[in-house]
Amino acid sequence: MMTALAAALALGLAPDPADGSFHTAPRLAQSWSCSPRKTCSKTVESCEEAYWLLENCSWGGKLDRDGDGVPCENLCPDG
Repeated sequence: MMTALAAALALGLAPDPADGSFHTAPRLAQSWSCSPRKTCSKTVESCEEAYWLLENCSWGGKLDRDGDGVPCENLCPDG
């Protein structure tokens, strides 16, 4: 089951960190990949990338250490 945030991201919406609302995300080419495996502390560069990895990579769940649906809390402190 997808989280509300993951569903919003899949629809092209992005969270606004200021108030938690969602807005249309810019459509930019991304070059994220599941290989090689990445870690929150060293190689994941943004909250958007962390969510993409969580939803698209077999190992993505390891980015969500506490199982709350929010990957890389250091990059995504507000979920």
